Amino acid sequence: MSGLSRRGFLASVAVASAALAGGRVEAATVPLLLHDPELPAGRRFATRAHYLGGQAVAIEGDRVRQMQALLASAPAAIFGVTRRSDELLIGEIAAEAGYRRMALVRHGNGPMMANCASDGASIAKLAQLSDAAWPEAFAELALDKMGRCAVPPDSKMMPALSWVMIRR
Repeated sequence: MSGLSRRGFLASVAVASAALAGGRVEAATVPLLLHDPELPAGRRFATRAHYLGGQAVAIEGDRVRQMQALLASAPAAIFGVTRRSDELLIGEIAAEAGYRRMALVRHGNGPMMANCASDGASIAKLAQLSDAAWPEAFAELALDKMGRCAVPPDSKMMPALSWVMIRR
């Protein structure tokens, strides 16, 4: 964690959560959580989601067919922790189904980089403040359970992309 106080961190988390909730078409709709089971960050994201009562779907096999089946339920948002290639492919499939990218965060392998739409800027800030605890904080954000403050494992940030898409 950076030198930010717990109160400051929770305040920025509240901002991120409110911004995301404002972008959801239907707040009661459970978001679709996706992860790459081969990435340590993806496994941490899925583990935290499970702990919080959610479920992150492992991206496996034919991504096109898998995504078409998953998007049939029209989730209000899609949260993913994947490799770049999966983010690109899934992003194209989701865009065809009426979604737009709200945020894309690259972490590990150098400084954290974010590419966010204006309504996703608070997600980039949350990622920066979360540092190595980002997979856990991202799961909390996805499930609207911010403030649970998971204690991150003693490790540095692991390479992965985390991203959010919402319905247009």
